[in-house]
Amino acid sequence: MRIINGKIFRILFVTVLISTACVTALYAHDTWVTLHNYLLNASTPAVLTVANAHHFPALADEVMTPDRIEKLLILAPDGKELPVALNGEKQYQPKTPLKAQGTYVAVVSPKNGFFSKTTDGYQQGKNKKDLQNVVACRYSEKNGKALFVVAQPGGDIFSRPLGHKLEIIPMKDPGLLKEGDELPVKVLVEGQPARTYVFGTYEGFSGNSNTYAYTTSTDKEGVAKIKLIKAGNWLLLAKVEKPYPDAAVCDKLSYSATLTFQVR
Repeated sequence: MRIINGKIFRILFVTVLISTACVTALYAHDTWVTLHNYLLNASTPAVLTVANAHHFPALADEVMTPDRIEKLLILAPDGKELPVALNGEKQYQPKTPLKAQGTYVAVVSPKNGFFSKTTDGYQQGKNKKDLQNVVACRYSEKNGKALFVVAQPGGDIFSRPLGHKLEIIPMKDPGLLKEGDELPVKVLVEGQPARTYVFGTYEGFSGNSNTYAYTTSTDKEGVAKIKLIKAGNWLLLAKVEKPYPDAAVCDKLSYSATLTFQVR
């Protein structure tokens, strides 16, 4: 009886640890890029917004200011990089019209780096070797992608790995899918298949923070399948957290990846 109880205790203990790690990772702010319209014609400009948020769609105060963004660009259906320019305070548009029809990818990377908690407060951009009395240190790297269509879906840029530390790669073009279809995605961490959870939600599902309509996990090949249970704008989120390679520098290494798109 003691052996059985011991096994049960160990299973419960591990389950609690895993659940705690997932909840801790999930409740950090995440970065994504969205479009005002995901289905465009050649005369309609692509309007982009970047969020560091807990809500989808993001609240007004969760929209990122330009000084917090490291990189923001658009990839054409053939993979060509297209620069964007600030339009207003927090919106962006491509510098030149998007003339080629097909599926485009908007890519965002915020200013990533170290974030440390000390006995005197929080410090951004500094690690254990830079500070005294560090309670905890995390190195965070976030990247986001948005898929949108000009005229009609086409090209293969949507399925090409971009080399992010953590990346969600659609295995089908969402522009060809509709409500009720299934979207398989491959999640890579440092170029290798990731075993992790994928969270998904759609605009209008909930106004609460950190609330998702769909949760699944990847298999050993890093593949997860998302049931597109509702038409509209979607967000997918994946995270991986592990010990930092040098504990004298920092404690945790945290990666997150997002993908937004529209379902007919």
